[in-house]
Amino acid sequence: MPLIQPELTEDIKKYGSFDFTACYNCGTCTAVCNLTEKNANFPRKMIRYSMLGLKSEILSSKELWLCYSCGDCSTTCPREAEPGDLMAALRRYAIANYEKTGITKLIFKNNFNSLLVTLLLSVILGFFLFTIKPEMEVSRWIFQYMPYEIIHSLGIIAFAFMGISALVGVILMWRNISGKETPPSNKNILKRFTEAFQKVLGEVATMKIYKECDADSSFWNNKPSYIKPWFIHWTIMWGFIGLLLATSLDFMFKDPSTDIWWPSRILGTIAGLLMVYGSSMAIYYRIKKITKPYANSRLADWMFLGFLWLAGITGFWLEISVFLGANTLTNQVVFIIHTIISMQLVILFAFSKFAHAFYRPLALFAHNF
Repeated sequence: MPLIQPELTEDIKKYGSFDFTACYNCGTCTAVCNLTEKNANFPRKMIRYSMLGLKSEILSSKELWLCYSCGDCSTTCPREAEPGDLMAALRRYAIANYEKTGITKLIFKNNFNSLLVTLLLSVILGFFLFTIKPEMEVSRWIFQYMPYEIIHSLGIIAFAFMGISALVGVILMWRNISGKETPPSNKNILKRFTEAFQKVLGEVATMKIYKECDADSSFWNNKPSYIKPWFIHWTIMWGFIGLLLATSLDFMFKDPSTDIWWPSRILGTIAGLLMVYGSSMAIYYRIKKITKPYANSRLADWMFLGFLWLAGITGFWLEISVFLGANTLTNQVVFIIHTIISMQLVILFAFSKFAHAFYRPLALFAHNF
């Protein structure tokens, strides 16, 4: 029998959902949700879990990750219990519980701690960057006061720490969501695996389910595709993936500061345009509070989008500098800012809302398997 924890209700509120206790279980949110299925009945079920304090049921739920926050449930709720906000808060709660260092809880629960963690990590990454670019003028200043080996080791430790934390989080998440299910029979297991994998790959590539949410939304259904949330999400995701791939190729095969026409640089330019467009639109929607899902953004959401936007803008600054052959102190400072932000995005992958990038596909796979 699941362990009931009444104090869980107050804990969940710290992750950004304050009104869900007003729910009187009418079921309107589930009725209007076009993603509700026979084996995915939400968000009503998630509200009940939260009000009863069923932590294990929340952490083992695939429904958390099937939701795309269209906001219809919050718009139609007669009690203004904001079930959409609850789903978002529960995703933050789940990420914080899958990640065992406690860093994610600090980031999501307290704005001051979020700023402190970000600042501390920026300092560590900044020093680490100087060990990669020791010829820079700023690097020479730093190495007068702090040994190269210590700085470089701290950077390696930070990246290893992120990788291990991400791996542990994925393992715990899979154990939770698979542990509540009846084990599938071995019959046609390869076929089920292939079909589930294909569905996940198709969703990641096209955002088909997210697109259906927008199509059924009274606000978005007649809007152009290029301003709809599914497309904004798609551009941010593929923009980041493209930039990560381009940067990796640069470091593996050549010095990224020389030839702007290198194929990896062209990939980076296209990906950068996608990410700047998507993050700009997402920031604009949050400023204007254009729909329910954009009305209640957390500081962690603003910082995440701001980092994405700054990474893209500073990247284009450097692209232009390379093209013009301008190696000034100002451009070196911009390079430092760009690289620190980019590395921080990668390191915080397991400790921020960005973690849904691997939790959601995993849940979709489990749901379809």
